[in-house]
Amino acid sequence: MAFESPKIALFTCGMLVIVSGLYITANALPMWVTKSVESDTVTVGLWKLCVKHEDISKCDSLPLSMDGKIMATRAFITICCILFSLSVILILSIMLVNENLKMYMSLIAHVLVVSNVISGTIGVGVGISMVEDVIKIVDAHKIADARMGLSCILAIIAVALNLASAFMTGLIK
Repeated sequence: MAFESPKIALFTCGMLVIVSGLYITANALPMWVTKSVESDTVTVGLWKLCVKHEDISKCDSLPLSMDGKIMATRAFITICCILFSLSVILILSIMLVNENLKMYMSLIAHVLVVSNVISGTIGVGVGISMVEDVIKIVDAHKIADARMGLSCILAIIAVALNLASAFMTGLIK
């Protein structure tokens, strides 16, 4: 059986690269929560905390061991970043291998992409829960205006595209 869907495979790989970029950006940017107090802006990410006062910005790394929600979000989003690279390589290599291996590699690609969907959904869900906890605490003390940051929004978009890429991977034969 010849490889029937190279266009779908290339389109899926493109989607996976975009989703991977979104997850990597969401993981790296220190903008999961943004708090504003007068002229100061504090942004908190999974790995860093940044404070901007007028024209001066300063960022510090967060400790490696934090509360469970931050640790879980870090772990699941990092797993997504790794698995997406493997998925792209595997889908592209399906076009190059002999017919006997294509069925097995296609099955592994499907499993990897579904694993990405599960890992991304858990990671982003826990991350959103963490963001909501911070917003509730800040609002309860009325000390600042807190809102969801850019990284969190990128992660939500990544999950949506992740689901679409899983569907597209299912179309590869």
